[in-house]
Amino acid sequence: MPRERLVTLREYVQEALKNAVYEKDTEVDAVAAWIPDLPGCFVQGRTFEEAREDLIDAIELWVMSALMDGDEIPVINGCRLAVTAQRGKASGAVKGKANARVTARTHSQTASAGF
Repeated sequence: MPRERLVTLREYVQEALKNAVYEKDTEVDAVAAWIPDLPGCFVQGRTFEEAREDLIDAIELWVMSALMDGDEIPVINGCRLAVTAQRGKASGAVKGKANARVTARTHSQTASAGF
């Protein structure tokens, strides 16, 4: 079995994009794009380029949301997000402070992604 490689978020996004599926919808004149490895990571754009750019944002948002929720980040093409290798080593107090900061920020900001 090949050894997993630890990668940065940027590298992880690039690996995910290698597996992206794009589909032209002629009924609504749009391009749908999704990452099969990341359930629910789906976008729609007017062009392939717009869909790809939106998909990059959606992948990053999917990963950040999963990290905040403590969900498993899938290995894609043998690549594991490096931060997930360190997640289990954080103390409960550190996790609690981080969650409090995130909660405070999310109450003052609203983010949206098309997936």
